[in-house]
Formats: sequence, structure tokens, C-alpha cells
Amino acid sequence: MKNFTKVAIICILLAPTPALTESRSIESKALVEDTSKAEPSEDKVEFTNLSADLWMHTSYKNVEPWGLILTNGLIFEREDHSLLVDTAWNDDQTAQIINWASEELGKPIKASVHTHAHSDKMGGMGALHAKGIETYASSMSNEFAPKRGLLPAKNNLNLDTIAKQIDWHGLRVMYPGGGHTQDNIVVYDELSRVVFGGCLIRPGNSRSLGFNGDADLEYWSQAANNVATAFPKAKIVVPSHGKPGGPEVLTNTIEIASPAK
Repeated sequence: MKNFTKVAIICILLAPTPALTESRSIESKALVEDTSKAEPSEDKVEFTNLSADLWMHTSYKNVEPWGLILTNGLIFEREDHSLLVDTAWNDDQTAQIINWASEELGKPIKASVHTHAHSDKMGGMGALHAKGIETYASSMSNEFAPKRGLLPAKNNLNLDTIAKQIDWHGLRVMYPGGGHTQDNIVVYDELSRVVFGGCLIRPGNSRSLGFNGDADLEYWSQAANNVATAFPKAKIVVPSHGKPGGPEVLTNTIEIASPAK
């Protein structure tokens, strides 16, 4: 399909069998490699296979003076539907995600969860609501959304206590405390051992916290540490604004977010 860019991955498997080789899997140290020849664009959403039945969607926005800024979210395949973590930057990009899940995976998005009230996570809510998709966010995010020019989710998640976890369609959703924003939450999949850190977790070995206009700078490091403590078996960590990595991505965020830094 002309509007979609597929992104390949390198899979590192121990003692692979033909069945495992054909499966979509990735080990903790195998980072996503973009082998696409297409240039990143605000008009195109990229889809990267992270593990069996798990995809990362990536969209771009031109933000002056930095140029194109990427943001990631996830798509979890289920038997006859899929689950979405975060929208793209806007409704048009999010509509691409909706169509891709339905047409390419054959599994329409049934429900979505949103990790905080910024446009890179909730900017496409209108597209989801237009399709009747059930949307979820923390009650704090739904309170903040209209104040930030965003549509709130249809449903509230009761995540008002630091380190509290709830089950959401088989995924673990946790409020680690304020960091990038007061309302940031994270999502963990026990099967694939993937944690989606959203904007709370900084990519790779970044030494910058990025945008911190709504941040809790005093607690950010502890919030990241809460994620590492809650999900010690995580193999893959997906940040919003960079490539997936391993647990070292959490460690790096804990370090650079330390108030002493």
C-alpha cells in the first residue's frame, strides 16, 4: 500500500529452527534496523515488527527548529482484533494506523490506551472515536487533555497511586509517578517481555531529557526506577522518541534524570 512504509528487523535467535526462524521475534540486544529506502515524512507511518504479534508504529512531525521528530507507539495482535498503545501525532496519521491494522493484519483495532496527554500520544483521538474504538487513559490524562487542546479518552483508568498496576486486555499498565509529565504511564507485555516507556524513558544513550515543560524533574529518575523495579524481566524497552533497546535504556534514563545531574 503506497501510504505505508514497512520496516525490517534483524532477529537474533539461539539455536534457530525453521519454525522459529519464520516467527517474528527479537532478542533484547537486537535493535530495530531501518532498511527502508523511503525518507521519513509527515505523510507516512512506519510499521516495525518487534516480536510475534507485536508491532511498533512510528510517525513524524516537523517541529522547528529541530525538523522531523518521530514518535512511537505499539500494536498488539490478538486472535481477531488488535490493541493500540498511543496514537500518532494527528488524526490523518492515526487513520493510517487504523487502516493498516485492519487491511494488512486483518485485525481491526478494538481498543487503545494512551500514555499521557500530549499530542504525540493523544493527537489522533478523533480518528479513533470516528471508528467507534474504545479509548482509555488515566483519569489524570483525561483531565489534562482538554487543557492541552486534546480530546480525552472515552474511559478512565484508575491509576492514581504511584507504582499501581492494573490489567488492561492482558497487558500490565502502571503509573510510575510523575516524570516527563505528571500523568505518564507505561505498558508491559509479559509474553513478549516488552515495556513501552513512552516519553518517560529516553532513547538509547541520550544525555538529554527532551521537552520538560510539564515535567516532574524531582521525581523523574525515581519514576524510571519504579519501571525497572516493576518489570525486571523486561528484554525490550521501547521509548517514544527513538529506537527500542534493552534494560540499559531504563538505566540511562534513571541516571540522566537524577536531580543531582
